[in-house]
Amino acid sequence: MQKAVALAHLRVAYEPDDEDDDGAVNIPAASGPQLLPVPSAWWDTPAVTSRPLIPAPEEARTARQFVRELLSCWGLEYLTDDAELIIAELVVNAVRHGMRSVTQGVKPGPFAPPALRLCLLRRVGEIMLAVTDPSDEAPVPQMPDWAGENGRGLQIVGALSYVWGWSPIEGHGKAVWAVLRYA
Repeated sequence: MQKAVALAHLRVAYEPDDEDDDGAVNIPAASGPQLLPVPSAWWDTPAVTSRPLIPAPEEARTARQFVRELLSCWGLEYLTDDAELIIAELVVNAVRHGMRSVTQGVKPGPFAPPALRLCLLRRVGEIMLAVTDPSDEAPVPQMPDWAGENGRGLQIVGALSYVWGWSPIEGHGKAVWAVLRYA
């Protein structure tokens, strides 16, 4: 784990002068996925707006609508197009790849968190969009087959976001996230 933290070049910054950034995680821009080691409970804090997702590809539509409505409430409608594309890709990837451990016989306990969850965090100047899933496997961008229909999702996420990556959630899988910046 120490090697992964060193490779990610990430640091946790506590800035008590700004309420929105208390315990904030500063994320540097980078081209590939970043490992962001954050406490597992971070995704359950009151600062994170979330909703459970049904593990079906069609749930991407519900996730897009939720993101659209929340960005509208926050007065950030101009981020909607990029945010909807990003969240749709993250949801479909979570259903296709993140649910493998569940379908292979690993069933969550009665008090386990939902298998899939959409999370949004608004901080000063940025929005973090995330989808949690039960898999511990890191997301790996694929080289798309130019004739095929699959393999471009994480490239789209990377192209539209300031930075993207993943965070392990101890005992619950991982969160794959992307950050959009705004002025």
